[in-house]
Amino acid sequence: MHVLRIISYAKINLTLDVYGIRADGYHDLASVMQAVSLQDELQIYRTESNSISFTCDADPSFNIPADSTNLVVRAAERTLEAIGEKGAGLAIHLDKHIPAQAGLGGGSSDAASAIFGVNQSFGNPLPMSKLSDIGASLGSDVPFFLMGGTAVALGRGEQLIPLLDIPKTWLVIVKPQDAVSTAWAYNLLDNVPNRESHEGTERMAEAIEKEEMDRIISGQCNDFEAPVFDHFPKIAWLHDELRLAGAITAHLCGSGSAVYGVMENESAANRAFHLLKGRYPYTYMAHTLSRNESLPRSEVFE
Repeated sequence: MHVLRIISYAKINLTLDVYGIRADGYHDLASVMQAVSLQDELQIYRTESNSISFTCDADPSFNIPADSTNLVVRAAERTLEAIGEKGAGLAIHLDKHIPAQAGLGGGSSDAASAIFGVNQSFGNPLPMSKLSDIGASLGSDVPFFLMGGTAVALGRGEQLIPLLDIPKTWLVIVKPQDAVSTAWAYNLLDNVPNRESHEGTERMAEAIEKEEMDRIISGQCNDFEAPVFDHFPKIAWLHDELRLAGAITAHLCGSGSAVYGVMENESAANRAFHLLKGRYPYTYMAHTLSRNESLPRSEVFE
């Protein structure tokens, strides 16, 4: 039995500019997305059955559905249908470490790995462009995880422009007990009177292309921060704690509730990690990944 093992990486948003609601109900946005080393693992193998079995090892607090409603299963089903193998048998197991409702894109990343892995299981009949289309049909962030690295995301997030890799940057990521629903966060943002976006994405992309690390650090911004911090004082305090622990800058991950701190080096990240781990069980050391490091790939084992 050949088992494919695929790593699913998390992401942070170096910028996140949110604009108006589109005719399709989504928001227009602009973001610089960055793959990071915090990861899940997906294992896929073909079976003689005519269905998809799915199992998951995860912290119970993550509330990961272990049935056909899971995005991984839906991704596998759509990929099989696109290949022309609808009804083929698959067994999928997910080792889940990226926390849910954190703004880290874990569910989307796992879906991207499922799309990639199922396609590979059947000899790669679909080109990457088709895999991205399947991903976009499942969620706005999914196509990014098929590209990896650093990229501008436009539209509802599915239109991607690859950027140069930023220098390896150490992070401490903390997921507090508070959970933030993405739909709730967008609704909250829509109800802020006279709200204006940071509009930081274009400036960030320019700083990355010019390899100006000082601007890459100082230009990070997230439109969700002000309203989310206002409604969740504990998340706002977590941001301050990261700064007090030595972060050069700290920002909300996506729409939250996790917050990441940019650390000066690995030693500083290690110190901050140990300072915060005792108070926040879901505290992680991570670093940014290049496109080559985070591109979907698999290894086969028996």
